[in-house]
Amino acid sequence: MSWFSTVPVILVCLVLLFTPGILVEAALGLRRLSYLAVAPLLTISLVAVSAIVAPYFGVRWSLLPVAVLTVGVSGVLLAGRLLWDRRNGVAAGPRLTWVPRKPQKAQVIEGVGFLAGASAILWQLHKAFGRPENISQTFDNVFHLNAVRYVLDTGNASSMTLTAMTNGDNPPYFYPAAWHGLASLLIQLTGAELAVAVNVLNMCVAATVWTAGCMFLTRTVVGPSAYSVGAAGVLAAGFGSFPLLLLDFGVLYPNFLSVSMLPAALACVALFFGVSDTPSQTGLARYILAPAAAVGVAIAHPNGLMSLLALSIPILIFSFIGFALARHRAARSPLPALLMGTGLLAAFAAIAVMWKFIRPPAEAATWLPFQTQGQAVGEILTNSAMQRPPAWAVSILVVAGVVVLCSRHRSTWLLGSFAIISGLFVVVSAGPSGWLRNTLTGVWYNDSYRLAALLPVVAVPLAAAGAGWLTGRLQRLWAGRRNAAGILPAGIRASRTITQTVVPLALLAVVLVAQTVPLASSIRSANANYYTTADSPLVSSDEMALINELDQFVPADATIAVNPWTGGAMAFAIADRNTTSKHTLTTYTPSTLLLNDKLRDASTDPSVCRAAREAGVGYVLDFGTREVHGGNHGFQGLQITDSVPGFKLLARVGEAKLFQLTACS
Repeated sequence: MSWFSTVPVILVCLVLLFTPGILVEAALGLRRLSYLAVAPLLTISLVAVSAIVAPYFGVRWSLLPVAVLTVGVSGVLLAGRLLWDRRNGVAAGPRLTWVPRKPQKAQVIEGVGFLAGASAILWQLHKAFGRPENISQTFDNVFHLNAVRYVLDTGNASSMTLTAMTNGDNPPYFYPAAWHGLASLLIQLTGAELAVAVNVLNMCVAATVWTAGCMFLTRTVVGPSAYSVGAAGVLAAGFGSFPLLLLDFGVLYPNFLSVSMLPAALACVALFFGVSDTPSQTGLARYILAPAAAVGVAIAHPNGLMSLLALSIPILIFSFIGFALARHRAARSPLPALLMGTGLLAAFAAIAVMWKFIRPPAEAATWLPFQTQGQAVGEILTNSAMQRPPAWAVSILVVAGVVVLCSRHRSTWLLGSFAIISGLFVVVSAGPSGWLRNTLTGVWYNDSYRLAALLPVVAVPLAAAGAGWLTGRLQRLWAGRRNAAGILPAGIRASRTITQTVVPLALLAVVLVAQTVPLASSIRSANANYYTTADSPLVSSDEMALINELDQFVPADATIAVNPWTGGAMAFAIADRNTTSKHTLTTYTPSTLLLNDKLRDASTDPSVCRAAREAGVGYVLDFGTREVHGGNHGFQGLQITDSVPGFKLLARVGEAKLFQLTACS
């Protein structure tokens, strides 16, 4: 399959990501282009909530519950906004416009920055994925792809019930399913293959949600600096730590979605607390966007919410300090400031409680530190987290951005956010194992990769601020010395195009060229995990070929016994054939446990046939004993040789074999 053939799927995906959120923003009266960055966050919130609510009304998962909730929420917000405007004396009619009649220079610069960054990310991911139908050959992908298939088959995308897929006879528990709900909707709308839809969704999220969010956060922090905002779009594609890292390691698709949402969500929090340089004519929307976005971030992945809270702590502090100082300078009553201080303490107490309870179980947070504290600090300074090649160009811009924000008292909160994430990365990657490390970073499974991916959330706007400042300096330098460049024609020396266009483009070109080496390393790392070869760790080329032939041998309502560690469980996601296991960490029913251990004894042990009939098993996929993470997890009952009685060999590709169970018929 060619990438060109995925263009319709990409277009549908973009419409899916942005349209519901745009309708909500229109109801809130937001029509400025910069607020488009928040639209996909609102969409994801609507998708995640409607998926949870739909089963209670007996509605199968589709675009219908999303559309109903979108219309309902938009209607309520429209009524609330009109009432708000009337009470606050705001004139009726739109105050802002989505698109100016004549694009101004700032819109052109920002648009070019967005297109350049989004295109660069699409190119990176196209190189990383290889082909549209390739799958990530990693441990967690067994669950994620099968969960998308499970949503399609059951018509239920609720985060409250998704784990019924892997929990045996036990009741399900919460698992963040916003990403799986989006992927399943895209498949329903386009008919695309599951693997293709997954890759397209991830590309669209990285290229648009992440890039636009970085630009919106930069606009919030730096103000109306077109060069800084445009640079943020380009620089969103300049870090190996995100988005590539979480599409390589894991894979951590839900975590990837939540981190992609963080820049725009953090900007909404800054807007909520009044520490933003974003235009203030937002009315009711100022108080709606942050909590609405937080819902989507939380259901995309709970540690995304905890990341947002950690990043927002400086916003709370700076908001309180600014309010208290303003009251003091105006010689007004300190009582409101005292009340706000009490609220701040209550907020910190609430965060502490959430920090204690919104985290994975301790036995799942098993990642250990792997480097010294000096190495961790060095990786932060050189933007080379997780031992990637140093990214000197963006590191210089980040340092320049730190200097710039030190002079912008309204925006110095971002430096606090950068210090928090940097400190957490040092603790998780280089701190001693123990109570303190578990307390601070257990929220992220004590996983250095997850915290490394958060560094660009604050590093991009810092680098963009530095790029905007450096562009201004270079423009002034050229303007002051262009007459000395006698080698150039006078018309070129006097041209405003040189200072306003060529200078910033030349600067960003230098940055992108300098980033080629570190980004190439990240792309190669991801690419190695997406190619299907004869010795792929999860599903080899022979095994994939056999899975693609299953519909010729296995009825649609049949169940296949599989060992998930050797990749057999991917038959469910790719071939849409039910399997006894859909994840490596499945909790098995007693009958399936018996089959895993003794199915090959079906011709001699009557209990095996009883278990097979109870589980509905009529076929076996034998992919040998090579497991995705090495090791040996048993499943001896599914290791069938040609001489084992009671089984008929139906198909074989290399060492991958499909048997029919005949002993129990």
